[in-house]
Parts: sequence; C-alpha cells; structure tokens
Amino acid sequence: MSDVRLVDLDVIKRYSLAVRQESAPAEEVLAVLEASRQQVLAAMRPERRGRRRRDPTSRP
Repeated sequence: MSDVRLVDLDVIKRYSLAVRQESAPAEEVLAVLEASRQQVLAAMRPERRGRRRRDPTSRP
C-alpha cells in the first residue's frame, strides 16, 4: 500500500491551518477526499426544505 505526502496535496496547502501528520495511506486519503467532495456537492444543491407537494385532491 502506498502512502501519500499530505503536505504535497493542493487542498491541504490552500485550506489547511495545520497538518497533523506528514503522510497517510493512499486509500484513506482518497476516502476522506471523496467524503469531503460529497459535502461540497451537497452544499451546492438548492435547498428543498419548506417546499410541499401539492395535493391533487385539493383545489386552490
């Protein structure tokens, strides 16, 4: 299993205040990056709370 130097990752260089360790297993880094990607994608989606489906039996 290969290690990735965390201090070489652009996302760490640009947004991290500190790096807790110098390297980590590549699979672990990929999993964390994917989880972070999913959070960013969720933040980009329009919020759907408060919208209700119209009841087809009710009349306006």
